[in-house]
Amino acid sequence: MSVKVNDVVAFLESFAPQSLAEKWDNPGLLAGDPETEVRKLMLALDVTPDVVKEAVEKKVQMIIS
Repeated sequence: MSVKVNDVVAFLESFAPQSLAEKWDNPGLLAGDPETEVRKLMLALDVTPDVVKEAVEKKVQMIIS
């Protein structure tokens, strides 16, 4: 079974809907193609240049923060 970015987003929104976000939150998909296949993802508190570098090195298709 192929999992795509939009599948991951839908799963996250099933228990953490965007309607519950605070005004200062920035929820949802911020960059990328929702149709991209996800084989590996990374979880990070903040997306910093070091996090992006590590994601590229580890061939991660999606970062959740």
